Amino acid sequence: MLAQSAPPSCPADRPVDDIITEVHKQQSKKKHRNPNPFPDVTCLWGWCRSDSSKRTPTQTTPESAPQAPNSSGDESSSSSSLAVHKCNDAMEMALQAAHNVEVGDYSFTAKNYDGALLRYKDAVEEKPRDAAIHVRLGRVFEKLGQLPQAIEQYKAAQELPGPAKWLDEAKAAVLRLQQRQHSDK
Repeated sequence: MLAQSAPPSCPADRPVDDIITEVHKQQSKKKHRNPNPFPDVTCLWGWCRSDSSKRTPTQTTPESAPQAPNSSGDESSSSSSLAVHKCNDAMEMALQAAHNVEVGDYSFTAKNYDGALLRYKDAVEEKPRDAAIHVRLGRVFEKLGQLPQAIEQYKAAQELPGPAKWLDEAKAAVLRLQQRQHSDK
């Protein structure tokens, strides 16, 4: 009997900043090499999606190759297929969140805080368990003078797993803003 290996983790679970970096790498590779024979396909960490305007609802991953129907009653292939489908959906949401974060970062840098707020809110709906997005929301609420909302977002970031950079910023921001609130009273 063969031991089953753990299914590969879904790339959608990676931090939004990692997704943005990887998308930029892929875009850079496309610009610096011969034209891609499949120009409407983007692949990140073995997960591929069609970028064409004629996008189909089905996305492909190496694990999602068509399989013959299983008449033996073995549920592992159907649960594997379900996991792949869930990962595909999560990747679509993660890519959309990454796009919203990038546009939000651009707006934030341009001091268009209302625009940044809208994009970060969309991103957090698409990828609610990403600490970096919550920190970005905290920053924009802070710039807009909405300190209770900023503190709420920084605290939410602290409750999530993520790179220490974001967790440390969230912790420092909560302390700073709480001290500021007390001194304002």
